Amino acid sequence: MQNKRVIIGLGIMACVAFPATVIFKSSITPRDLDDEALLSIIKNDQAAFEVFISTGKKLDTDIKVEGISYLVGELLVKYERVGFIKYAIKKKLDFVVDPQKDFDVHSLAVTQNSPEILSLLIEIKPNLAAKKYGAKKWSLLHMASAQCSHKVISLLEKAGIKWNMKSQDGSTPLTIAAEQGCLQALSYWKEQGADFEAKDGRGLTALSILRNKKDAALLAFGDSFIKRIPASIVTTITAAAIPIVPNFYNKRKIPKDDLSDRAHLIEPETRPDEAYETAENSEFSD
Repeated sequence: MQNKRVIIGLGIMACVAFPATVIFKSSITPRDLDDEALLSIIKNDQAAFEVFISTGKKLDTDIKVEGISYLVGELLVKYERVGFIKYAIKKKLDFVVDPQKDFDVHSLAVTQNSPEILSLLIEIKPNLAAKKYGAKKWSLLHMASAQCSHKVISLLEKAGIKWNMKSQDGSTPLTIAAEQGCLQALSYWKEQGADFEAKDGRGLTALSILRNKKDAALLAFGDSFIKRIPASIVTTITAAAIPIVPNFYNKRKIPKDDLSDRAHLIEPETRPDEAYETAENSEFSD
């Protein structure tokens, strides 16, 4: 009898729980879920987000946050919901990029300085170089350079955006990094073989920018590009530059004169008493 009561109790609990689940799902199925509730799910509840997706909702669902219109996919990046993003990629959901907007999932990942999220988005193999951002029409790599996000820079470079891509204002990611003094980014590009003497659309080079900096580390980095002559070559050039003194200029030893054999050539010393009259025998003397 007691076992029957337990079984009946479990059955009742199951009947109650099942409708509750159905009610939860049906409650978020319509699009009339307000923005505040959806934002709360995105910020806090991955399980509820997965239910939201399972009802057929997409990442391009619009939601307004502080007066700005976002797509759900963009908010996942903005709030760095890595688990949500992995789930969406696993479900092969599209992270829609609107060419008319000033931002998208990729630019948000760059401005958030989130290499982990950007690497996940790159797995989808998007054309990262296709879109330009802002009034200056910067690439994602320009944006990362302006923020000195060296880990993001390396990801974007490996994804196909190059250091010498020119924006509408003529700048390149390399010259932007030099202007911002991003030493780690500049070191990375030096390792990758970037040309620091290449002019951008403004006629500037990364080296010319660095040489006008006052920071000692940046100046030292710029000086590292100066081609120095090896010490062995300097020694050779210095030795070759020393003038060769002709032999006839060398000092010769002059033997001491032996005057004994030339004594007859020496005139006897004229004595004063013979050469001149003294006052005593002079005709003018008294």
